Amino acid sequence: MSDGFLTRKKTILVALNSDTPDKSPKGYVDEPLLPLIVLINNHQDYVTTSSCSGRICTYLEGLESEAEGETEGDAKQDQDSQDAEEEETAKGYEENTSLAAVEAAKRAKGGQWLYVSHDPVVFPDQISEHPRWIVETLFGPEAHRVVLMEEQGGKESMRTIDMARSQLVYFKFEPMILHIEAATPAAAKTFLNHSLFSGYRNSGILPSAKRTMLAIRSTLKLDAPIAYIPSSSSTAPTGQEKIHLMVSLSYLRVLIDLSNDKFRMNVAQMARFEDRLSKHLLNADGSAVVDGGKKLKVSDQGGEWEDKDARKERKKREGMLKQEGTAKARAEKKAAAEAEAARVAAAAAEAKATEAVAE
Repeated sequence: MSDGFLTRKKTILVALNSDTPDKSPKGYVDEPLLPLIVLINNHQDYVTTSSCSGRICTYLEGLESEAEGETEGDAKQDQDSQDAEEEETAKGYEENTSLAAVEAAKRAKGGQWLYVSHDPVVFPDQISEHPRWIVETLFGPEAHRVVLMEEQGGKESMRTIDMARSQLVYFKFEPMILHIEAATPAAAKTFLNHSLFSGYRNSGILPSAKRTMLAIRSTLKLDAPIAYIPSSSSTAPTGQEKIHLMVSLSYLRVLIDLSNDKFRMNVAQMARFEDRLSKHLLNADGSAVVDGGKKLKVSDQGGEWEDKDARKERKKREGMLKQEGTAKARAEKKAAAEAEAARVAAAAAEAKATEAVAE
């Protein structure tokens, strides 16, 4: 365990325990994650560096970057660009920059969060009487710029939209994500194994030359483009360009319903993860439970697979226990039969004696 890790962990824990807001938009750790974060940070080999308990949001991507020729924030929108995102995140950590600060830098280049909620969306009772409620909720202060599909009059076919140059608005559900620094590669591997077993299949060890970083996340993520600002407007943005919906209000409700379901799955998965870590991560002395260099395998159904030697040893133990159980059952059955025979014999003798007395 390096002195650098201990120093960074001490700094992070002091910040977590202070009343000073952090760099995230909320300014503090999401409450549903507090028990899990406390559990992890109490371990000598780990410290959490950034986190999110899960959120529903809408995101307006930035304009095309002249230097890179791509839309700012694409790595956040496109699952296929995840490797680039991890490299950027790892670089941020090496520079002692939080994930929130990395995202803030992206927003400064043009991206904008229109709506963010760390709780399921609650529909009003009389939503049918307020057809634009969904738009006003998901697009926030920019809702007045939104043009519904039925208001567009069919003037612009989807095939004519220049998606490469237009700004897209994404509806997103993002499940829990944790970034953790581990003291050693072995400790990182142990934590990763527990994460994979708990269903966080999109987790991994981040590429970083100076630190051992992990990203813990599941596959519950949902990304869907729902609106756009035409390329003709993007050439000279004023902040008042019309935002054209690409989907119906009914479809937006479907996305919200799906995300609310994913929220419930996300909370249940977090509870299982916390339970597993509390049972398997800590030894009696507070040190990490290391897997002895063996890779933990996870089945598609979420169960744990065994290697050949482990299976052979388990079958041997089960066979011995079965034999012991069978022998015990036989002995008990024999003893019961002998007891019954003795009882019958005693009863017969007693009956014979009674007959003799009667004569």
